[in-house]
This record gives sequence, C-alpha cells and structure tokens, in this order.
Amino acid sequence: MSIGSGYAFVTPTWKGDLEHLRLLRLSLDRSPLSAVPHYIVVQTEDVAFFREFERGSVRLLTTADVLAPEVERRRARACAISARVGRHWTRIAGSLKRALGIPRWPAYTGWHTQQICKLTLANELDVDRVVVLDSDVIVTPEAALTDFEPPRGKVVCFATWQPMDELGGKVRNWVRESERLVGQAAVVDGKLNTYFDTPFVLETAVVRQLVSWLESTYGKRWDRVLLSQPPRRWSEFGIYKAFLRMSWPVDDVEWRRFDCMRYIYDAPSITELLELVETEMDTETTHYITIHSHSGGREPIPFETLSPRLHDLIRR
Repeated sequence: MSIGSGYAFVTPTWKGDLEHLRLLRLSLDRSPLSAVPHYIVVQTEDVAFFREFERGSVRLLTTADVLAPEVERRRARACAISARVGRHWTRIAGSLKRALGIPRWPAYTGWHTQQICKLTLANELDVDRVVVLDSDVIVTPEAALTDFEPPRGKVVCFATWQPMDELGGKVRNWVRESERLVGQAAVVDGKLNTYFDTPFVLETAVVRQLVSWLESTYGKRWDRVLLSQPPRRWSEFGIYKAFLRMSWPVDDVEWRRFDCMRYIYDAPSITELLELVETEMDTETTHYITIHSHSGGREPIPFETLSPRLHDLIRR
C-alpha cells in the first residue's frame, strides 16, 4: 500500500451512502485537494455499486482487503443477521451485548468495523497522516492541505472543548470508554475535547504506537481489543485522542480548533437547507460542510430529493 510520504484521505462507506459519496467525490474533484489519494473502503458485498469511483486518485478497497479474515467473517455474519432482524432488534441485541456480553455479533456490525478500517489504513499506509472524511462531507473550493498541516515538530489534533455537563449521552459514553480503555483522564481545565466529526486527522506515527500499545497492554491483537468493547460505546477518535494525551509530550501536540467546518442539521425545509449550503459554499472561511444524513429539522428530508440539487450547487 505504499504511496510515499504525505497525505491520504480515507472514507469507509456502504451502499446506503452511495449518493453521499458521489457528492463528496464531486466536491473533491472540483477542489484543490483532487490529487490527494483517496481510499474508499466498502463492504465486500457492496463493491459492485462503487466501481464508478475507480479512477484518478481513488483507490477502491473492500472490507475483505482491509480487515483481518476473522473480523471480515464476523462482519459479514453480523450484517446478514442485522438485515434479517431489522434495526430495532439489532439495537436490542446491542443492549444485551453491553449488559450480558452476548450475543457477539452486534460488536461486528458495519459502524464498528468501519472504525477498524480507518485505524488499519492509518497503521499501514506509508503517509504522514490520514484524513478521515465521512461520506456526508462536502469539500468547498477553499479547502487546502494546510487545514491539516501541524506546526513543525508537532502533531495536530482537532479539538472542541466543552464542560462535561453539556455533553449528550453518546459523546459522554465515547469519552468515558476511551478513558477506561487507555487509562487517561480526558478532562483538561474542566473541559473535554468533544470533536468527533470529520475531517479528522490521524497522525500515522501516533496510530502505530497506539496499535503497539493496545497489543502489548491487552495481550491480543489490537482490533480484537477494540471489538471486544461494548457496542456503540467506543470511538476510534476518542481512543486516539486519549492515547495522544497519554503518550505524547504536551508541548508536541497542537489541539487545533477546527473553525472551517460547518455542520448543517436543523434546516426546516429543502429550500432553506440548500440556501445554507450555498451560503457556506461562497464563504471563504468554510472549507468543509457536513450535511447530517438523517435530519432536516422538523421533518426528515429525503436525500434522493436533495441530492440532484446539491450536485448542481457543487458544479456551478
């Protein structure tokens, strides 16, 4: 997988996010970042849906290419079971796994193995840093690699600092599980780093040390360590941040406020959402836009309705 030093983008995805990925690639192609190698990791059974992306700077990989064979087998089985029983019973099975330790399969559903894919590529690629981009990101013409570049001799980690009592349950769980796993308190001056969005920079030197530390500390392969954690209670970004605080000298880390990303989640209508996107696309200080996949404020906005108009906005 050697591509030389520098940067790589990584996007784990699946067929349900195909339209989102088309927008991400269109926006990347029209940005200053178009030449950066982009590794798209798809579920093996979905690969036929993504062949259109195999061109230029894009490298298309399957979970079978990236995950350990045992993990890939369990992922495929978990996806089949989840599809059969539905979302509601999958959540119940996850709750049982957290409470009783069984069944095993909820720990291997797509969201969890996507996290493993990100860390695997950051561990294996011959680059200085991997930038994770979720499928629901749009890159604007103002984006630049300097958005991710650390000061000389340091590593960079994006940060949004909030008091613990302001956190929702999901983020609180991610922080607490990361603290428990790594043994590093996350609180700094009474606040926590709650940046769990993308773009997210994974410094490959840090990830390699994290992988080695997990294996030497827990006595088993690092991916098995993470997948044995309670489902939906751990975050690859949370664990990375906790390990960075524990293992890197304070003066060698820049905890950077990432002000050039805009997160759109509460537009009450398609018209207003498009207006927000158009405004941000024309704003010099906005380099990345995330459109939440499941919410449009008062009622859900069907993405198949929204997508063609977003394509037009990006192309203009």
